[in-house]
Amino acid sequence: MRIKIGLLFSLTGTTSITEKGQCDAARFATWEYNRGPCKIEAVVRDICSDPQKAAREAEALAQKGIRIFVGCYTSACRKAILPVLEAYNCLLVYPTLYEGRESHPHVIYTGELPNQQIHTLLEYMTRQYGKRVYCIGTDYLYPRETNRQVHTFLNERSGAVVKEHYVPFGHQHFQDILADIIAQEPDAIFSTLVGKSIVSFYRDFHRLGLYRKRLPIFSPITKETELAEIEEEYRAGHYSSASYFQSLPSDENKAFIKGFQRFMGKELPISSVMFNTYLGTKMVLDSLLEAKSINHQKIIERIGGRTFSTACGTMTVDVSHRHLSRPVKIGKSMANGQFEIVWDSSRSISPNPYLSNPESAHSPHEAILQEWGQISDEALIVLSAEGIVMYMSQQASKLTELRMGQTITSEKANSFYRSFDVTRHEKPPYLFYLLKPKWDAPPCLAETSVRFGRVMTVQSAYKDELKVAQLAAQSQANVLILGETGTGKEVLAESIHRESDQRHGPFVAVNTATLPRDLIASELFGFVDGAFTGARKGGAIGKFEAAHDGTIFLDEIGDMPLDLQVALLRVIESKKIVRLGDTKERPVNVRIIAATNRNLEEAVSLGETFRSDLFYRLNVLSLTIPPLRERIEDIEHLSRQFLHEFRSAYEHGPLAIEKNAWQAMTAYSWPGNIRELRNVLERAFLLARSEHTNIRLEHLPRQLRHDQRQQASAPISLKNLERQVIEQTLQKTRSVGEAAQLLGIARSTLYRKIKELQLLSYSDD
Repeated sequence: MRIKIGLLFSLTGTTSITEKGQCDAARFATWEYNRGPCKIEAVVRDICSDPQKAAREAEALAQKGIRIFVGCYTSACRKAILPVLEAYNCLLVYPTLYEGRESHPHVIYTGELPNQQIHTLLEYMTRQYGKRVYCIGTDYLYPRETNRQVHTFLNERSGAVVKEHYVPFGHQHFQDILADIIAQEPDAIFSTLVGKSIVSFYRDFHRLGLYRKRLPIFSPITKETELAEIEEEYRAGHYSSASYFQSLPSDENKAFIKGFQRFMGKELPISSVMFNTYLGTKMVLDSLLEAKSINHQKIIERIGGRTFSTACGTMTVDVSHRHLSRPVKIGKSMANGQFEIVWDSSRSISPNPYLSNPESAHSPHEAILQEWGQISDEALIVLSAEGIVMYMSQQASKLTELRMGQTITSEKANSFYRSFDVTRHEKPPYLFYLLKPKWDAPPCLAETSVRFGRVMTVQSAYKDELKVAQLAAQSQANVLILGETGTGKEVLAESIHRESDQRHGPFVAVNTATLPRDLIASELFGFVDGAFTGARKGGAIGKFEAAHDGTIFLDEIGDMPLDLQVALLRVIESKKIVRLGDTKERPVNVRIIAATNRNLEEAVSLGETFRSDLFYRLNVLSLTIPPLRERIEDIEHLSRQFLHEFRSAYEHGPLAIEKNAWQAMTAYSWPGNIRELRNVLERAFLLARSEHTNIRLEHLPRQLRHDQRQQASAPISLKNLERQVIEQTLQKTRSVGEAAQLLGIARSTLYRKIKELQLLSYSDD
């Protein structure tokens, strides 16, 4: 039996110092098979650290009949070849640690996941050194996604990323960055630099004397192959984590090292990614020979659930057939280029590609999700914050043209609403879309609606405001959102954040009206140890520092005390904060979105309750959310969205609202706006659910039923009364704008009423 497999590694390029060893490990695995009756031909292609080159080389080999690939180091290269795997029914063994959030049916992942490697490394780092961390990485997907999880991990433990910095591939000069690290005073450095940048960074780190400050570098990437490129005097004292280290003392590891060195004809360093490459190649070749087929599905069926005894412990392929359950170790680098093991998990850690919480590391949620997706008739799609398809149920695959790993634009996501009833749920960093066939919704709704993030409207005035919101998302300007209580100001603010360049950073919401006056400053700007009586030992960062490189949402800004307004103005102008009880200025990169239900212009004109200079600083881009009584046309789609959310939360319940209930809801003035609508609907949903009926008029609160009865008993037609009032007002005023102001409605609403009631044409002169 003669089989060809493709090896896709960078033998040249910035990541070649790592990938050359991976290629050698794959070649060694095939060589071991060639000593028997089976002949494996490894066809090597240099992908030059270039995703486009990786895709071209993979397709060229696929066209020649090769269906099994081993390789790719960066996530960018892996994602680039996914369409090739799908088009030619190929299988990829991806042997590198990666950011997770993927489970492609054509890929077997033998590298470590964040919950196995990153969380264990961070746990050790924070326990041994502290919780203030400086993150530096190469500017591509893996470092950014990994650092997102670093933020989450530290925030949950009252720690902080003091700064995050990215450099291009192959960057060589780190003196300025290291000077900034010194200024930030972190407890440790978390590095996701790759390739040749690693060598320069460790060298400059040592030359600037940072090692004397006992400031360690923690890196999931820097292994034996990278240490071999760094001068001996610069290697020692730093940390990495992996399942495998060359220094493991087991007899099985010694035999593996001896066999590999004999194959290479010289002594070479062996890293965990090399071992994962060797292991993945062996796993696939074993299964391929058992199945007597190169069909990727048959190979995966053979691999799923199997347990392997390896040089670094027992590993098991998880039930989803994609990742490995494995033990993990932490090593401290030594001058000889090897690692001293300082921590060992002593047990296997289950893989969780979609879960970043280490406490959930052993839950069966992913397996349940995968199994549910095979039998359910519901179409579920899970997207990352960047719009990458992380998971699709079987039904979603049938109903859409999407594929795993594909990036979906916001326009494409909005198109879901034209074809389906959509339940959208956001649990950062994921977006969940549950798609169901449309039911009795007006056919024009999807075509006439405008969606921005989580906000959707069919009302013309609000559509115009959402255009400003889109402009706000594309800029760095401060934003002021105006609107009554309950209109959804925080939802709109978060949508601006999620659509902006700051979406990778945190969104921190603060209701300034609910903070005790004597604690507002410490909540916003933080405090140092001993700043005031009862202050937490060690101090704490404030909301502005927590929102660094992201967005802070200051709700009810109109209620902020004047003395705090002065401090806020200083932060906006200087982009620096001073913690309570401290004198040191700390730079913050924060986009401010403020909101209020008060008339700030009036407050400014009075000169007593709100500073004019702060108002004009915040009011660069202003948005006004219309109250629900002016958005009656939005009640229908909002109600349907809420009912789907309730159905999802309570598992079953009504999705239909009877006609008389609809009439009562559209006639009501909704003083509590969208918040009141949601509460009313949840009450009605639960009442109807208990009776196993649709939502009826009697399920609505008394005030809605009372308004409905009053209208039903009215002696004259509401339409005629409305016509009469509008005509009289138009006759008494000089323009539509003046009439709308007198009637207390939006000008766009009045124009619509004029058209609906077929009144004479009026101009807004």
